[in-house]
Amino acid sequence: MKVNPSFVVIILFSISFIFNVQAQNLNNSHIAFTIPEKDVLPESIAYDSIKNEFYIGSTRKGKVIKVSKDGLQKNFILPKQEGLWMIVGIKTDAKRRNLWVCSSGGDNLVGYTLKDDKEGRPAGIFKFNLDTGKLIKKYVLNIPGEVHFFNDLEITKSGDVYITHMFSEHALFKIDQNSDQLEKVMVFNHMKYPNGLTLSNDETKLYIAHSEGISVIELSDNKIKTVQIPEGLKIAHRESIDGLYFYNNSLIGIQPDMNTVLQLVMDKSGTKIIEAKPLEINHPMMNNPTTGALVNDIFYYIANAQFGSFNKDGSLFPKEKLYEVCILKLHLKKQSSIKNEHHE
Repeated sequence: MKVNPSFVVIILFSISFIFNVQAQNLNNSHIAFTIPEKDVLPESIAYDSIKNEFYIGSTRKGKVIKVSKDGLQKNFILPKQEGLWMIVGIKTDAKRRNLWVCSSGGDNLVGYTLKDDKEGRPAGIFKFNLDTGKLIKKYVLNIPGEVHFFNDLEITKSGDVYITHMFSEHALFKIDQNSDQLEKVMVFNHMKYPNGLTLSNDETKLYIAHSEGISVIELSDNKIKTVQIPEGLKIAHRESIDGLYFYNNSLIGIQPDMNTVLQLVMDKSGTKIIEAKPLEINHPMMNNPTTGALVNDIFYYIANAQFGSFNKDGSLFPKEKLYEVCILKLHLKKQSSIKNEHHE
């Protein structure tokens, strides 16, 4: 999730340039489903590969909505259940039947009154049973005067969980499957606002999107380096990436302020981007796209988090000025085939 230290709600900017070329519409996505509840301000989506169900996290109401394979929608985790704040990043561990939730304080949340410069800001990781919705355990940082924000998470095949954290420290945390404790892995000295993260297929590398671009950590020794990018590619500051996903030796990234989904093709070392392919630009339903979920070769993502839908007094726009939450789907394999045909 893209936020600043005072959590001023994101104001959307129109797309102007990508690779120094005037931006234009490029629409390859289709509507997968919608959530009729307009005022959830969703940040995150997760997928249960065993039951074929989706989960949507709400920053506004602090809850998680489940969408069953038959299209039935219901509250799976109730608003502010077990002390939840805004629901930010979420991921499923289908094998172990866990739903992992990043939750942090913030002004999007109904009734939130804490001020960073006075009370500080709480944040936590919550582990719920994916079948029942019952809390298994929570790992909370709630220290008066300290400002915490857990942003997104990634799960290894062995069940370890990596989490990005920002504000009081820009850092990487981990919950080891064996110790079951929240531990700080490293503090980033040259990386600000770490956001989406994703593992390479062999799990030797962990990629992290942040305000200055993308970095990669070699998990064997925790050495970190900046991913090299081609000249003209803009993925920092206003063009920085929120959700980040590894797919076929490339990274799929969502640029919220640019209303864009990109595919960033890596070299064999996995440390350099050799080609950038816009997959979606300015879809009619886009209003601050945020994060997604890969389901085989299909990328499902939140098109309209609508984080800029607040009045000057901090109140949310009336529902008649909001839209149903729209989940778009993008067939990645089809797009790759089209790109290859164009190069032949």
